[in-house]
Formats: sequence, C-alpha cells, structure tokens
Amino acid sequence: MSADLPVAHPWFRAEDAGEGVTRLWEPHVDDLLVSNVWHVPGRDADLVVDFANGIGPLRPAVDVLVGSDAVIAVATHGHFDHVGSLHEFGDRRVHRDDVAMTRAPYPMRIRRRDFPEGAEEMFAYYGAPVPELIVRAIPSPGFDLGGWVTPGAEPTTLLDEGDVIDLGDRRFTVLHTPGHTAGSACLFEEATGTLFSGDAVYVDAALSWDDAEAMATSLERLRAMAPQVRRVHAGHERSFDAPELVSTCETWLRRLERA
Repeated sequence: MSADLPVAHPWFRAEDAGEGVTRLWEPHVDDLLVSNVWHVPGRDADLVVDFANGIGPLRPAVDVLVGSDAVIAVATHGHFDHVGSLHEFGDRRVHRDDVAMTRAPYPMRIRRRDFPEGAEEMFAYYGAPVPELIVRAIPSPGFDLGGWVTPGAEPTTLLDEGDVIDLGDRRFTVLHTPGHTAGSACLFEEATGTLFSGDAVYVDAALSWDDAEAMATSLERLRAMAPQVRRVHAGHERSFDAPELVSTCETWLRRLERA
C-alpha cells in the first residue's frame, strides 16, 4: 500500500519563529498528530525541544540549522508525538518522572487497523475524524506502513525543577509543570521571556491531562509567570504572547473547576 503514497522529501518543513528560534513540523502526518519541534542555536551548543512522531528522520532537518558541534535534545514530556525522533540525538534529556514513557512510548501505528487501544478515543476527545492512515506520504521508498511503531529512546540526562540548559550565550531553566503527564516540563529563558511550554499549555485546541489537580497547579503557575513572558512556543499549534497565555490558562482553569 505504501506504493500508493508519494515519497515526501524533505520530511520536515521549517520556518523562522523569531529571535533565533526555528519551528519544524511534519506536514505529511494527520493534522491531529502534527506537533512542533523547536531549534535554538547557541554559542557552545544548540538546543532542540521535542521530536515529533519519528516517522521520518528529523536529524537531517536539524543539521541544516545547527551552528555548534553539540546538540542538546530536550523532550518536554514522554508522549509519542514528542519523542519519536529523540533517539536520533546523542544528548537526550527528559524530566525524571517521564523516563518510563520515553523509553517505551505509547505504540502509535500508521494504519487504523493496527492502532493500539485508546487511539480512536484520542481522536474522539479532540473532535477529529479517525484516519485510515496517519500519513499522506511516506518518508522513503518502500517504507513499511504495517511495521512502523513509535520508537522509544533511553534518556542520557534526567531533568529536575531548576536545572539549567546552558547554550553558552542562552540559558533555559527547567520548570516542572506536571498534569499533562507526571514529568511534563517547560523551558524558560528569563533574559528574553521565551517559554517552551510543551503540552502544558497551548492555544487553538483542547488541552488534556492525566492529573487534573496537578494540571490546575501548573496552569496557575504559568499564569502567574505572564509578566515575565514575551513569547510562548508550544508543543502544538501557533506561538502566542503573555496576554493569551493568561486568558488560555484562565479558560482551562475554569473548565478544570467544573470537571
């Protein structure tokens, strides 16, 4: 069946997100599964935040951008659509509470008939139609639609609240923001007000959580940070500013109160 799909090269697209940040994404996967990969160049090391689904290789798209021999790969959490290409990098970091799901993420499959338990419920939660295939193209000739499953990765560094990702000329602090997952984490650069929020908060789509109480606490924390924040680069959808961070957090806090 893969012969009926076009081969897409390159697999990732990239766009300038401002202030040295580049957004990469997979345009050939189902819309629900499109997630953001972020690249930040540094003097001593480059930073990559989140790793999409792992269907096609990410590293070639990143290598075009890197200005350093060192690349620090940070997954904001262990969900399958954020750790798929993490294994392609040597320096792999994730919060310690998401280590297990990073090693063995939810085993997403390409074909609907192969979907693992819970996949169709996931599409229903977000109000999205269930596709027969989660791709509209393949990354290489002969790609095995039936054999592919989300790759896992062994983290090389476990992150905690307050850890610093030091690029030499840019420094990002780890903020543990559980709720979406136990180890959900954000990265915050105080000097520029740049926040990488993963799936702790994003706009234009429904949020989800494993722990409602922890999610509410994390949203309250992020709302309180708004005076320090200039730009939020999230795990899904578009980037946004501090006023929208506040309004989004407040919207979902109200929903959590009613849940």
